[in-house]
Amino acid sequence: MIIPPVLKNKKTRGILQLLLSLALLTWLVSRVGLDEITGVLAGIDWAWYLPAFLFFLLNLLLRTYRWYTLLSALSDRAPFWRLFYLYFLGFFFNNFIPSGFGGDIAKVVSLRQEYGRGVEALSSVVMDRVTGLVGSSLIAMVVLLWSSIQDTGLDLPPVLLVSVALVSLGAPLGFAFARWGAPLGLLSSLFPFARRFTANDKAQRLVGTVQRYPLPTLVKALLISFPFTLGLVGVQYAIARALAVELPFHLFLLFVPLISIVNLLPLSFNGLGMREGVYQLLFVPVGVPGATAIGMSLAFYFLRVSTGLIGGLLYAIKSISNITRASRIGGAEL
Repeated sequence: MIIPPVLKNKKTRGILQLLLSLALLTWLVSRVGLDEITGVLAGIDWAWYLPAFLFFLLNLLLRTYRWYTLLSALSDRAPFWRLFYLYFLGFFFNNFIPSGFGGDIAKVVSLRQEYGRGVEALSSVVMDRVTGLVGSSLIAMVVLLWSSIQDTGLDLPPVLLVSVALVSLGAPLGFAFARWGAPLGLLSSLFPFARRFTANDKAQRLVGTVQRYPLPTLVKALLISFPFTLGLVGVQYAIARALAVELPFHLFLLFVPLISIVNLLPLSFNGLGMREGVYQLLFVPVGVPGATAIGMSLAFYFLRVSTGLIGGLLYAIKSISNITRASRIGGAEL
């Protein structure tokens, strides 16, 4: 696959992502009205929204434990609370780096500087993302099967059902292929456009590292992903209730995998615009007004931004502490 030269420049890509977000948000807002969206957000019920934020923070503990489990399997014994801090730091950098992976890059760089194992750090971050997506997809698959057997009164559009089914099946199958599937050589022969990636030495080392994870570690990471997904669903449900939306809880179990994928796509600025469009595609067909669906997406985004602000505060405190400590050492040496 040939990438246009203009897209190889990171600054240019960032500008294009920002422009895409602005264009999508402008189009979506013009359809439902800015006054309607601000009215929805102004009427938010803080008795539901504040618990959603606290639950979002508590859920980071589960995500940190999953990352700690994966990283420990590669003999990289980073302290748990250090990884917890890096998650906050990752959210902070996500507020400024266009790609949804900006926080992951910050975490990898920090671990590489402290422990000198960049490939292992990258592998653990990637596997943390993947196992989380697979866990939520498996839950969605179970709920989808349950909804098809039981008379739940859920009448989703066929296109939406197919999308949920593809994500629910695709994520676990893709994970199985990456972990136990064919080597990179066969992958490049089947997909010639992937040769540039498969021939890269870092890519080969990364795949080799991923395949080093013992099966018990992968199972444990997936098991951690189940309560983490339920917690994330609880956050989405609480946000909906904060905006006076009453929908069955199992509906959010179906939609979370799709929302998670959109949060990962590095096409717009941190998913802005695309995520709001997906919320409309998911929730409007089940009776949620368009302005409220966009409000739900923005309310969830504000939780991520707020978490990033906490990360920025922790980063500032740590930086000041390091400067103070260095000045004391320098003064003592004099």
